[in-house]
Amino acid sequence: MSLFGMTDKVPEAFIISIINSTFMSHYVDDFVNNTQTFQINDARQLPFIVPEKEMLVEFSNICKQAIAIKKHNNDEKALQNIQSNLDSKTMDLYCLS
Repeated sequence: MSLFGMTDKVPEAFIISIINSTFMSHYVDDFVNNTQTFQINDARQLPFIVPEKEMLVEFSNICKQAIAIKKHNNDEKALQNIQSNLDSKTMDLYCLS
């Protein structure tokens, strides 16, 4: 599966971050597709909130950090910390915290 943004206003790293949040994972399981296979058509049904530029940068940085860890050492503890940070920011973005 490939993911390409349709506008420069929303970087792909932001979309990847939101898709990988625990909130969106539960949302997909409950309302979009409860199978284990996430498909591009599922992504088209997700409710994305486009935040201010500052928060877009934060989400993009989270995504880049996670990718770097996966490529280099796959440190589970560091990935758990990134996941926790991502989940917190996502809950704030969707006003759920």
